[in-house]
Amino acid sequence: MNNPDPRSEEKARFVQLVHDALAHLYDHVYLQMHPLAERLVSSKFIEIRTRAQELRRILLDAIEELKPSVNTPFRAVERRPYAILFGLYVEGQPLNEVAASLSIGERQLRRDRDEAIQALASILWDRFQPGVKVEMLSEFQTNLQQESERLAQQREPVDLFELINDLQPLLDGIAKERDVSLDSHFSPGLPQPYTNRTLVRQALLSLSSKVLTSIPIAYLCFEPKIYQDSIGIGLHLKHLHRPSQTDGMVEFHTIETLLSPLNGHILLEPLASNDEMIWVLLPLREEMVVLVVDDNRELFELFQRYVVGHPYRLVHASSVDQALSMIQPASPSVVILDLMMPNRDGWEFLRSMKSNPDMKEIPVIVCSVLDETDLARSLGALIALRNRSCRWICLRL
Repeated sequence: MNNPDPRSEEKARFVQLVHDALAHLYDHVYLQMHPLAERLVSSKFIEIRTRAQELRRILLDAIEELKPSVNTPFRAVERRPYAILFGLYVEGQPLNEVAASLSIGERQLRRDRDEAIQALASILWDRFQPGVKVEMLSEFQTNLQQESERLAQQREPVDLFELINDLQPLLDGIAKERDVSLDSHFSPGLPQPYTNRTLVRQALLSLSSKVLTSIPIAYLCFEPKIYQDSIGIGLHLKHLHRPSQTDGMVEFHTIETLLSPLNGHILLEPLASNDEMIWVLLPLREEMVVLVVDDNRELFELFQRYVVGHPYRLVHASSVDQALSMIQPASPSVVILDLMMPNRDGWEFLRSMKSNPDMKEIPVIVCSVLDETDLARSLGALIALRNRSCRWICLRL
């Protein structure tokens, strides 16, 4: 008779815990004391956010890792794990609605759901086996992400010619040590991206220094230009020999964390011979500012997840007084408003805003658990939606 494998039993228990935590994803008290939080959340995070908030972030990040490429058809089998977990647990849709959206039966959905939870649990199991090392990295990335999101609220037109010319003297020393020539070529009439200078500067500085210290190259040239539908800042590299996996690798995660709140990202483009281009891509058009007025910070963070890769910049106000003080400096194109807030509620905000000549023309979308469409419109709201319907509709109006 074979004895049961303790590790297999432990992993099966782990899968059950993941399933249970997903089922209570927005139950703060339940997650705060959940056994999965004890296992996945470092005690160091208590100073940054609550145990429940950090566990929720870990689960949401893991779900995002299951997201297929944008070219994958919506009803493709490869998309099901992500679509099922996102629909059932992130958006809170009923099982029958998720099944209908994927054109499958409820019995099939339950089987696919169980497989999706297994896949999610495997991601978390593999990631958190080392324990301390992974948690320390996660804490660093969390701090960096929070600081990047804070800086990203402050944007202005950025002169790339001036920015790159200021960068080159900082890199001269390390380039000379490695016998690398630095240069820059600028396209005439290049528009200025509306972005945060500090984040872009740090991303370029980090990327350039990593390239110079990790890859054997003879030449690095900054080449900002229009790239597809973005403003691209290219790092044109001339390798000492044809690039291979033994040439060293550049880790982009930290740089992507700096760029993500700006809706920026990195793209690698092999060129002819020994040349290669690393692009830092920024949105070409100015982003729409969306003011989210809600005392629930976690809902604001969820909205931020929805708009990644889209031309929106979200700013957050947790109270009516804070929101009213932010209207003029933030100049939002649209306001998303919750109704149920402590002290002064959303109705008071709506009345104050619409009675102010400088604010009354800004469209307001009410997004609440309450169904008060007629009252909201009578007080000047453009539209009133239930929370679940706000996902994309709010930001497409």
